[in-house]
Amino acid sequence: MMRGVLISAFQALSRHAATVLAVGIFAGLALPDLAGWMRPLLPSAVAGLLFLALLRIDWQELSRHLSRPLAGALLCAWFLIATPVLVWLAVDLFDVDSGLGTALILAAACPPIVSGPAMALLLRLDAPLMLVSVVSASLLAPFSVVAVSSYLLGVSLQIDALALFLRLAFLIGGCVLTALLVRRLLGQVRLARCKNSFDIASVTLLLIFAVAIMDGVTEFVAQAPWRVLQFIIAAFAANILLQLLGTGVAAAMARRSALTVGFASGNRNMGLLLAVLPADSPPDVLLFFVLAQLPIYILPAVLGPAYRRWLP
Repeated sequence: MMRGVLISAFQALSRHAATVLAVGIFAGLALPDLAGWMRPLLPSAVAGLLFLALLRIDWQELSRHLSRPLAGALLCAWFLIATPVLVWLAVDLFDVDSGLGTALILAAACPPIVSGPAMALLLRLDAPLMLVSVVSASLLAPFSVVAVSSYLLGVSLQIDALALFLRLAFLIGGCVLTALLVRRLLGQVRLARCKNSFDIASVTLLLIFAVAIMDGVTEFVAQAPWRVLQFIIAAFAANILLQLLGTGVAAAMARRSALTVGFASGNRNMGLLLAVLPADSPPDVLLFFVLAQLPIYILPAVLGPAYRRWLP
């Protein structure tokens, strides 16, 4: 009886996944102790989300994207080079203060979020394209971020690019191999039957991620509420504008794919840099990176109805 109630509750949550993520963000803000307790679960949640996405996506569609290396290379160039250059020009044009400007440029140089394929599945976007974008851009980012920070900002991040690349390659490669093994063991029929279970697991991991990523934010809000508000507005504006730009750049692609490129353009994996930024990094950069998680997990709830209307 209790098991059936729990399953029904989780299925209801999976049907309203985008709203659940937004609630998770506010839960992390309202319950800082809970966010701190969940923080160590972040790496496991990231790996779990990538693994589940690999289990659920259409591998034939994934193969189709992989067979077009030029398109993949152009997308990587857009994510890792073009967008930070465009943001750098905008920061200079509007005379944004140095701390926030540096944060905006570095955020735009990061690859799309690792949870992107799972969120693409929930939003009915092109999950295979999102996966290809996340994996390829993530593997190249350790080298491109160093170049962007050096040439655009004149800042040396002191990142061991090769070590970071190997760490990401191990994470991604492990998830791919495990997913291939599980898919072979289960077979297509069982995988199809497990769809609801995978939905529930994905939403649960995204919720854990959304709560945990807010660890420490409540303290920032209490210390400098107006500064925090300014950064939140900047984070939402940057996310939305980059989504619009990305969708426009990919307008020649199918609508689902163009919207996916836009989603990937606005939602970046700043956690990649948070883990390796030097201790003497400007506090504004760290603050922005944390607050930029708000639009990543709130905007899907706002845009979800629009995606359902625009996509078949």
